[in-house]
This record gives sequence, structure tokens and C-alpha cells, in this order.
Amino acid sequence: MSTCYGRRGWLGPLSWGLLGALASAPAWAQEPIEWSVGADVRHRTLSEWSNGEKLLTEKGPVGHLLLGAQVISPAWPAVRMEASLGGGQLDYDGRSQAGTPLATTSRHTDADLAVYWRPLPAAGWGEAWVGVGTVWRRRDIASSSVAGGLMETSSLIMPGVRWRSAAFSGSPSLRLEMQWRASVRHRLAVDYGGVFDNSSLKGGRRSEASLRLILDAESGWQGSLAWVHSRQVASDEVSLYRAGLFAGTVHQPKVRIDDVSVSLTRRF
Repeated sequence: MSTCYGRRGWLGPLSWGLLGALASAPAWAQEPIEWSVGADVRHRTLSEWSNGEKLLTEKGPVGHLLLGAQVISPAWPAVRMEASLGGGQLDYDGRSQAGTPLATTSRHTDADLAVYWRPLPAAGWGEAWVGVGTVWRRRDIASSSVAGGLMETSSLIMPGVRWRSAAFSGSPSLRLEMQWRASVRHRLAVDYGGVFDNSSLKGGRRSEASLRLILDAESGWQGSLAWVHSRQVASDEVSLYRAGLFAGTVHQPKVRIDDVSVSLTRRF
């Protein structure tokens, strides 16, 4: 089964609050800001697991547009905002929770918005950042001749920490970046395409680790190679209904996601 997260207001109150804080702080408006715009292409591998057995695997490319903004004045602690939006179509191969073999496609749509703060100045050991993000994911599994389609949407709040090394000498310069974050809130919503009544679940906790190699050119261009490793525990079971009548129970199995990506951005 796949799960779905609320469709309305995907940025959520937290995201609007963060954007409002950046926009309404009059002192910040007078400080210099470094902007960055770019794109990435990720190869995504998603799998679902139940009782130690793999239910399905989805593979394919996912592209994103990237936007960043960072206050760079020495008079202020470093604050950075990052946003991304994208999607792609993956090949789906596996079976449903009922055991029906299923080969189809799934459409993934992603949106992330995060704000990071660097509490200490950059040093020889690098930079330490703390932050919080709101994450929205939609997974739309196409119907086939043997099974109906399914759309799941997830909305998560994920605080985390980031470390970025000092630049290694050379031109372009080279940096290493590591990040870890985990969800403190996760809501799921599932749309069964009219076969069953929609479900709303408390999603399983998701943790995510990433490793990024960054090349910085003096011209302002930046390229990176990254690996993102996400693991999500199974959700609790909830009752499943058809036209208001009990039809069983449903849950989202364990989810594993691995993305390998290349990106190119321009700072200005």
C-alpha cells in the first residue's frame, strides 16, 4: 500500500512562519544576501518491506529545481534558507499488500523548505549548522489491469544538523558535507481512487543521512555529487472502510529510499 499526506497547505504553518520571519525582520532586509539557483537530477530507489520481505521496488530519475538564500553579513549569525521542488516517473515492480503481482509506474512529486542557522563562526574544522525543514512528498501509483491506482501524500517536519568541512586548497575548491535529520511529525493520507474511503494515518518515523561532495568555482558556479539514505519505520494500522463499512485494516510498511544525485548551482 502507499500512503498519502494532506493535500491542502503543503507548506504548513511552520514554513509560512519561517518565510514570514525572513521577510519581516527589518534589520535583515538591509544585510547582504547571497542567492543561489540550480537544478539536480537524482536516481531514486524506493522499496517497501514487511516482515523482512521486500514487497516492491521503484526506480527512476527525479529532477529538482533548487533555490537558496543566505545572510552573509559578519554582524549576524549565518542564516540560510533552502527550497527545492521537482518530480519524476519511476518504474514500479512488486506486489500489493494483498499479494497481487503488480508492474506499473509511479509518479513522485517532492517539495522541501528548510531554514538553517550556524551558531558558531566558520573555523579550521569547518562549519556546524542546525535547522528545521518541512517536507512534502506525493507518490501516485498508476492502476494496472490487475490492481487499482493509489495515491499517497506525506507531510513531515524534520529538524537536523549539518557539518561542512573547510575548503581544501585548489581551484575549484573542494568541500565535504554531511547531514542528518529525523521527523518529529509525520502525517499520511491515502487516496484509493474510490475503491475504499480515504485513510489518514500517523506515519512512521523517518530518518535521513546524506553525504555530499561539493566543488566551488571562483566564478560562482557550484557542482556537487550526493548520496541520500532514508529509512522509515512502518506506520500504525488503521481501519479501512468502503462506503462507511469496515473492510479490514491497512498500514504503510517500512520504506527505504536511496537517492544518488548530481547538481549544478549558480551563486550571485
